[in-house]
Amino acid sequence: MKAEIINVGNEVLLGYVLNENASFLSKRLASLGIELMYHTVVGDQSGSISSAFRQARDRVELIILTGGLGTTADDLTKEVICKEAGIPLRKCVKWEKHLEKLYEKVGIELEEKRRRQAYVPEGAVLIPNENGTAPGIIIELQDKMIVLLPGPPEELKPMVEQTVMPYLQRKSSAGIIKTRVLRVLGLGEATLEERIARLIDIEGNPRVVLMAQSTEVHVYITAHGDNQNLVEEMIQERENRIKEKLASFVYGVDEETLEDVVARFLFQGGYTLAAAESCTGGLLADKLTNVPGSSNYFLRGIVCYSNEAKIELLKVPRETLDTMGAVSEETARIMADNIRSTAAADFGISITGYAGPSDEPLEPVGLVYIGLSTPEGVYCQRCNFWGDRRSIKEQAAVYALNLLRLYFLGFVD
Repeated sequence: MKAEIINVGNEVLLGYVLNENASFLSKRLASLGIELMYHTVVGDQSGSISSAFRQARDRVELIILTGGLGTTADDLTKEVICKEAGIPLRKCVKWEKHLEKLYEKVGIELEEKRRRQAYVPEGAVLIPNENGTAPGIIIELQDKMIVLLPGPPEELKPMVEQTVMPYLQRKSSAGIIKTRVLRVLGLGEATLEERIARLIDIEGNPRVVLMAQSTEVHVYITAHGDNQNLVEEMIQERENRIKEKLASFVYGVDEETLEDVVARFLFQGGYTLAAAESCTGGLLADKLTNVPGSSNYFLRGIVCYSNEAKIELLKVPRETLDTMGAVSEETARIMADNIRSTAAADFGISITGYAGPSDEPLEPVGLVYIGLSTPEGVYCQRCNFWGDRRSIKEQAAVYALNLLRLYFLGFVD
């Protein structure tokens, strides 16, 4: 099945809003083995939407449109598609009553322009929206499938996962389709490709493709067939071979996050953890507390951004800061060890580095030291990251988590 994504919205077209939906939908379609042929972005003009839709209808079987389902005058997607498809709009009484309850709850009158969202194409499937007022819509038009989704990612993503993905899987001609995602950290896309070159196959069954993310690379393994067990066996065989090549660089599978993996080690061992951060400004603590139940293992986090804070809160000797510098292995080790002891935790993690930008020649932007204090001793990892300030902070926090993961696996000495 060939597909096209049409993102509607002047804010996306002009670059004021990052096209997050395109990235998300592309990955989800790939996981089903659906061949995405085109990305199209158009403004909120009816002529532009009509033209893009007609072009897509001539070249693909699946068309997904995002945006333009709201209540303002420039929200035209639903009306334009219905006109192009020759389908009348009919009121969905059930969704209208849902809207009435929502607006009554917040004390807003359900005006006629807001009731527009209760009108859906005749014969279409309504996709409930638990985080907004605009429902999604699935239209089957002869040999075409048309999916209309709201623009806000926080609304679109759960609708795709809960309704659109199961629908597309049922409609796919490939029979049973299953995808597994291996999450790889510590290898760039090119290096990863070299290591598993003989196992990558973008055309075969199973299909194996790489997708680079901001701090990691995902390996998608997709298999299809008529037998559930056979499909699972094909995926498992390829997964095992890839893991043999990559070993500890694979940290998780499918939706498993690095935070989840680290949390599991801490939960299983009954361990506690404390963190001291400089350049990441609390980002590591934020990640650690993303997991429900993190209060069982995360005792405290300190942001010691200035030298004075390092001295006062973590007892880093001024002499160390003056001679070795705030960004140094010595400082990172002391920060990790002292946060562990002051919190009476099993483990202490520290981060200190240069996130940039800087005109100072003695501040190499991207240089980060990560300290890890354990019952066996203190370890330190020197990292050289690249990118903008936000990217460096993200990489530093991720690699700090990964250092702890590698320690639990026995790869830190």
